[in-house]
Amino acid sequence: MKKLAHIIVIPIYNDWKSLNRLISEIDKKISDLKSFRNEVLIINDRSTKKINIKNKQIKNIKRISLITLQENSGSQKAIAAGLAFIRKKRKNVFITVMDGDGEDQPKEIMGMLKASKKFKNFVITSNRKKRKETFVIRLLYNVHLILTFLFTFKWMSFGNFTTFHSKNIEKILKQNDSLLAHSSSIIKNCKIKRLFAKRGKRYFDKSKLSLVNLIEHSLRVNAVFLKRVSFSSFFYLLILHSLNLEIFIQTVFSILVIIFWALIIYIENKHSMSFLNIDNLVETVYFKNNK
Repeated sequence: MKKLAHIIVIPIYNDWKSLNRLISEIDKKISDLKSFRNEVLIINDRSTKKINIKNKQIKNIKRISLITLQENSGSQKAIAAGLAFIRKKRKNVFITVMDGDGEDQPKEIMGMLKASKKFKNFVITSNRKKRKETFVIRLLYNVHLILTFLFTFKWMSFGNFTTFHSKNIEKILKQNDSLLAHSSSIIKNCKIKRLFAKRGKRYFDKSKLSLVNLIEHSLRVNAVFLKRVSFSSFFYLLILHSLNLEIFIQTVFSILVIIFWALIIYIENKHSMSFLNIDNLVETVYFKNNK
């Protein structure tokens, strides 16, 4: 029986040490996926460090290849570029998108892939049960989840870690939403099935998620739903002005809503000029196992 193609897409910027550890872990965890031909496609987000991919003792991954973006664009555009590249080159494949630092655990791939095989018209999402950042970051992340729900009516408890059949790529890349946020594009344009998993521990170093990064991430997630956020902002402003609150409290909350809405418009406009140009991307094969 012909094996089904499965491509694991990993965006990377400089952290080749973590990538090599991740590839080794993936190779061990997919040993039972006998009906799939598993490949890894690395999206090099114009790293400043020399490419360093080790492939010793790889048994179950059949192919490791890499494409390098023309400029450093961030993980979201890197993922979108990888999906666009697959759309152009391959048909009828399963795809897993995951980060390269170890927080997306390879042991979850098997369950996600089996669910994707069963529900080809859905995107399988890995939703966080626990996070391991500092208390402040966890608190602010929960604030982000609540604010996003209040303004978009979507519960965005998953990130890049997703699995789906290639028939969903067109919807994920729709209107360039994925350039802003992979997760938002999925929940906006696709049907999803949620699985739940603990967030893994980074292989090396501490998390690079800062307050500024989290704020920008939140704005990008919401910017995909700009029309809905605009409607919600107007609705909440009407409610505020209809309540019998003190002028000071009413003014403060109104200003906060307006600032939030204005920042999202800024982020949306900032990235709306982006586009995916994959014509000049060259795929380099670093490992191939024909067995």
